[in-house]
Amino acid sequence: MVLMGSGESRLTIRGYNMNIVGKNIWIIGASMGIGNALAKELATYTKNLVISSRKEALLEGLAEEINLPSENIIPFDITHYEEAKEATNKVIGLMGNIDCVIFTAGVSQRSLIADTQFSVYERLVKLNYLSIINISLAILPLMVEKKSGHFVVLSSIAGKFGTPDRSGYSASKHALHGFFESLRAEHTKDHINVTLVCPGFINTDITMRSLTGNGSAYQHIDNELVHGMPVNLCAKKIIKAIIGKKREIYPGGKEVIGVYLNRFFPRLLQRIVSLKRK
Repeated sequence: MVLMGSGESRLTIRGYNMNIVGKNIWIIGASMGIGNALAKELATYTKNLVISSRKEALLEGLAEEINLPSENIIPFDITHYEEAKEATNKVIGLMGNIDCVIFTAGVSQRSLIADTQFSVYERLVKLNYLSIINISLAILPLMVEKKSGHFVVLSSIAGKFGTPDRSGYSASKHALHGFFESLRAEHTKDHINVTLVCPGFINTDITMRSLTGNGSAYQHIDNELVHGMPVNLCAKKIIKAIIGKKREIYPGGKEVIGVYLNRFFPRLLQRIVSLKRK
């Protein structure tokens, strides 16, 4: 991926150029982590960008850093369904339409099944799955009408196979795959694309906010993340996947081998992950 000269906003991938300046892009979950890194990378060549999350102050700081107009900040809580629909309408009113929506909002988990309260599973499913479906249902008719659109969904390698301490997180990510693979199948005829992003260990602080068995924050950064893929490199890979209209990608390190082990050697993977404990 090559960024062209200052007078152009193009990316060169495998011998062809695609200009994305005219595309309207909405990042949900832009205040931190991968969403934040994506906003910074995308802003290097387009200002047709809206950023959202619950944390308005962080969004304002990000917008100032990337020279994004204040009206392109639309804060809201994605788990408040009516508020989320109102935010969607605001984005449509501002941009006219949404060519690409990038869902990066979510929360992880660090607790064994036997130690996890049911309310924690409810929170994981509501944030990681149902809230994303809510917004997708609001956007989909517009994409169908104009016969184009792109859903980019941050899943995880935990969405491909389960491991200890991640039961609710993994389940919520599996659910995303089921929904968006169905959406892709139903709307290929409408030229609507879906890219599922399944990161391994990325150097962010996501585990600080992970839910423990009683719903409190984990407040610790796992060592695997400290030594994980740099978040800006992950963002570049996601942008490359968007431009290439990839169906699914696995940014990360050697841990993403688990995706292929699960496909071809599931019993071996089961033995490996069963050894993982807190």
